[in-house]
Formats: sequence, structure tokens, C-alpha cells
Amino acid sequence: MERELTGAITRSFGRPGPVDAMLRPPCEVACPIHTNAQRYIQLVAEGHDARALAVVRVTNPLPQVIGRICPHPCEEACRRGDVDEPIAICNIKRVASDGARAAGLGFEPPKIEFTTGKKVAIIGSGPSGLGAAHDLALMGVRATIFEKQPEPGGFLRTGILNYRLPKDILDEDIEYIRKMGVEIYTNADVGRAVKFNDIMAEFDAVLIAAGLSESRPLPIPGADLPQVLLAVPFLEAVNAGREVPGLGKEIIVIGGGNVAIDVARSARRVTGGKVTMVCLEADHEMPAHAWEIEDARAEGIEIVCSQGPNAIMGEGKVEGLQVKKCESVFDEHGRFSPTFCETELSVVPGDTVIVSIGQMSNLSFLPEEGPAVNERGILIFDREQCTTTRRGVFASGEVVTGPGAAVNALASGKKAAIAVARYLGVDVNFRPEPAAIGEVPADVADKVKKAPRRRMPARDAGERLKDFGEVETGLDEVDGRCEASRCLLCGSGARYSQLKCIACLTCVRVCPYGAPWADGEGLGGIDPDKCQACGICFTQCPAKAIDLTVMSEEDIAARTVAAIADSGNGELEFGCWYSQSRVAPEAAAVSLPCTGRLSVRLLLHAFESGAKKVYVAVCSEDDDGHFVHGHRQTRAAVADAQKALGEAGLDPASIELRIEPELKCRKAT
Repeated sequence: MERELTGAITRSFGRPGPVDAMLRPPCEVACPIHTNAQRYIQLVAEGHDARALAVVRVTNPLPQVIGRICPHPCEEACRRGDVDEPIAICNIKRVASDGARAAGLGFEPPKIEFTTGKKVAIIGSGPSGLGAAHDLALMGVRATIFEKQPEPGGFLRTGILNYRLPKDILDEDIEYIRKMGVEIYTNADVGRAVKFNDIMAEFDAVLIAAGLSESRPLPIPGADLPQVLLAVPFLEAVNAGREVPGLGKEIIVIGGGNVAIDVARSARRVTGGKVTMVCLEADHEMPAHAWEIEDARAEGIEIVCSQGPNAIMGEGKVEGLQVKKCESVFDEHGRFSPTFCETELSVVPGDTVIVSIGQMSNLSFLPEEGPAVNERGILIFDREQCTTTRRGVFASGEVVTGPGAAVNALASGKKAAIAVARYLGVDVNFRPEPAAIGEVPADVADKVKKAPRRRMPARDAGERLKDFGEVETGLDEVDGRCEASRCLLCGSGARYSQLKCIACLTCVRVCPYGAPWADGEGLGGIDPDKCQACGICFTQCPAKAIDLTVMSEEDIAARTVAAIADSGNGELEFGCWYSQSRVAPEAAAVSLPCTGRLSVRLLLHAFESGAKKVYVAVCSEDDDGHFVHGHRQTRAAVADAQKALGEAGLDPASIELRIEPELKCRKAT
């Protein structure tokens, strides 16, 4: 079972502070579903993809899907960005699932016992509905999803094209949830195939997770021409492989968001013709993600910014889009309030217009007795409790939050699952929001070894336009492990026991990053903002008062025993994540963030556990390695252990230092 790290990051486990006890890595805090990214990154670095996937699944019911389409707010918060570039966390998540999938591991769901006897109906099978159903099942509540489309997945299936999210990947994630006992009825259009009140009568609670299933129209002259299409039905048709009537060879897409980008890239593939996007926003204001804009431009899509649609030109058929200059999009309070120069007009030529200016929900299935909607037709909703105005009816996802990323809808569904479960009497509580540790201090960032970020490989733009095959091909094993090795293990470094500390302040003297600090009574604490988890203080502490949160002395000792038991020849290598190289391939291996974490007692413990020969990987003396002074610590510990072996009448050469032959993770790609 994966070790629970929550609460382990304290300056002192002898005198924990109430604030520090909640500190978590910023990547985890920024994630809407608070996935323990640090833990699965660590496991990928060690080559344990299936175990990494298991960590992802703790909070993420759609790991393969989110590993491909997430806008990864975790990376914006990543403290590695204070040093060089953020960790490619989303890509590493995909490495975990791809690696586990290739090995045939990690796709067997837990067996669920529906002990509560409660039943919940969920309207909609998008990420919010699927996330809620998954979590309700884990809480022993039977969930049944009603989906109006022929296949489940909501906008994940109908709105996101295969080149970003292959349907077999979506199917696998949904099948995992189905195997947990979640029933999914497709072609079940609530309001038509089944009445809302009939569902209310049969189930103990209802969750509305219907999403935003319809496009907003654009009320301008010419919008009724037959070659004017709406984004959602266009994407649905393309995703289903249906022909799109009225589609020409010179497409104009109105809109600057992510859906508009998907429309434009799909139109480019379907028609092979010219595609032009027209949006209100200036280039830097476009709501689409920067990398999606970059991909669209790489595929030859022209983007015309700061222009608003004024009229669709043509008699009986589309001949172009008349636009007017947009002078500003937002008012002084940052609210959407575009202003135009009504006299500065121009025409973008084209024979087809696809409108992608936003989406809205369809709640026509709701009966007169509620749940109630407001004057704009939006569900009246309690954001904290996820409740509507009708008792026993809850809501989640974009139908109440508005458009956003799939991971946000997933988070909303998970929160609603807890609210529903509590309503049904299940003993479960909302988890408090974690707090993040601070930025990497500038003086510490200067000491951290720079390492190039691994880039996601992608098919050539010319080649990928020929079909709807997946564009991004995934990091290979070496690049995935090297990228994972860049993680700073934020907040998971040294911790100390005040009860064991003898106030010698050795840790204060040896730490190259200045993390331990002293006060009038001795060691005052270990600053988590500064600690880089190198382990030097841990190896030098004479009182054994310091340990490490990730890869503690106990962890290393246990791995040593297991590796020797599996070795067959009694040979063991202590290696390093950051090189991803082996110095003794014939030996069993224990991989560490740095062999500088090895103390004399850990080296001798290997022999006590049956090792006949121990190899220790180390950086060359002119290379400071990943951690400042790490290689010096390695050399000192090995020398002391060799001396101890000699004094015990054993062969000091039983421990051998070997220089890392190749530092794969230092190479740019």
C-alpha cells in the first residue's frame, strides 16, 4: 500500500505546527482533484509505472483521459519553474498509464460491496458524472448513469477529437468504472426516454451532471444561411464519422477558445482546405491554451485576432464574414464587455462559417416542480453543498460551474459525490483544502542543478493532417524517467525529532542549502522551502534525530533486504535516479534520489542482510551531481564503511565505488 504522506511534512515531528502539518507540494495543491503528483512522479522515476498509476487512481477515475487533455495547472505551480522549467507532470501521468497498460497491469478495479443499500441516479456521463459515480461506488452507494448519447463519455466523446483523445483510451477508463458496478444506460434521454420524476421515485437521490450540450447561436445578419454551422453538432458529426452537410473548402471559425481550436483543427482535417479563426481577443488574450494555439498554427490555421463578427455575407450561400475591429474585450473590472469601432469594417472570405462562441445547457427535462432555474435558465445551486432547490437533487460539473477543463468537472463531480453520500447518511466528510509550501528561495534555486525538460514528441504537422490519429506520441521510458527525476520532492525532505536531537547543530553546518536553522535552544527547525531532500543531514546526524519523508532510512533498509533476496548472486547496486544508468547491471538494484543518502550503517546493513558485494554509483569528482556535495557524501560514507569492514576482518573491497558511465538525464532532447 502506498504510504500516506499527508501531515508528514513538519519542521519537527516532535513539535509539529498546525500550519506546517497541512503543507503539501504546490503541484498537488493546484490540482483540482489534489492528485499526489509527487508520489507518482517518484515511482515513474524508479520505473514503477503500474504503482504510479495506482497512485493516480486514488483521486483520478479517468487517469488516461486526464493524462492527455489536462491543462495541467499543477505545472504552473511547480517549484521547479523557480529553477529552470516546470516538471512535465501531465506527460509523466501518461507515462505511468501507458507503461502500466503495456505491461497489462493496473486496470483491474477494486471489488465493490454496495453495503449502504442506497441508489443514486446520475444524469450525464461526462467527467463530472463519471467521477461522481466512481466515488459513490467506493463509498458503497450504487450509481446508475443516464446518458442520452449512444455511447458514454459526454463531451469527452462528442467534443474532443481522436487526435487529442483516442476513443479506445476513453473506453478503457469508462470500462474500469463500469467494472466497479456502475450502470450506464445509453440512448436514455431524460425527459423523453425516461421522465425525471420517475427517476426521482426510483432512486434515493439524483445528481444532474448534464454538462453544456448545446452551442450558443450568433444573432447577426446572415446567421440563417445553410452554410452556417454550430460547433457542438459539427464536432459530434465529425467524432461520429458522419458527413457534415454544407461544409465547403474555405472555413471560417468564429471564436478563440479551446472548442474553437478543436473545430478549426477538425475542419482542416475533414476538408483539407483553408481554415481561418476569427476572434475578439488580441493574440495574448485568447482564451485557448497557448500550446493548442501553437498546434493550430503549426497545422496551417490562420488566426485573425481583435475582430468581431458583424454580418455573414452572401445571397443564399455564404461568401464571407464581415468583421469590425474590436477595440477592447474587457472593461476596467476585467468583465467581458467588448467595444468595437463600427466604421472599421473588413471581410474575411469563406464559403462556410462555424460558430464557436460558447455553450449552454439543455434543462428542458426538468419538471415544473423543480429543481428551479433562474431567469437565465441556469440551475439555482448551492456551491458548497452541491444542492438544488429540490430536496434530494444535486448538481455538478459544467451545468452549474460553466465551461472549463475536464479535470475541473471531475473535481466538481467528486465533491458532489461526497455531498450526496452525506445526504444518504454515509459517514464521510469534505476534506480540508491543503496549503502549499513556499517558493524556492533564490539562493537555493541557484544551487540546484539545471536539467532540460523532456519534450513531448509529436507527429509532423503535415503527416498528422492526413488523419485523426493521435498527435502526441508519448515520452519513451528513458525520457519519462529522466523527466520524473527532475522533481524537487518539495516538502518531502528532512524531518527531525526534538526528543532525539542533542543540539549538536551538525545538520546546520553540513546542509548545503541552509535548510536547518538554530535558535537559542538548539535546532529550531528545518525550513521546507529550502530543503532539497538531499539527505546529507540525515547521514551526518549522530543522534539519528533526522529522517527523510521520501525514501527514509527504514524504506532504504527494507528495499535493500528485498533486493538482496531477489539478487541470486548476492550482488547489490545502490544507484541514482538522476543518471538513469547502471554501474553494475548484473547486480540487484536499489535506486535512490542520490547515493549521498547512504549512511555507513545503511551500507553495513546490506552485508548484514546477506550481500556479498555492494556497488555504489557516484558522480565524478568534477561533477557535483544532482545535489550539491552529494558525491562527497557518497565517497565519505563508502570510505568509512570500507574501514569498518576491515576492522571487522572482512574485505574492504566488498564495497566498490563506480563512476556513473552515462548521465542520460543531463542530455537535452
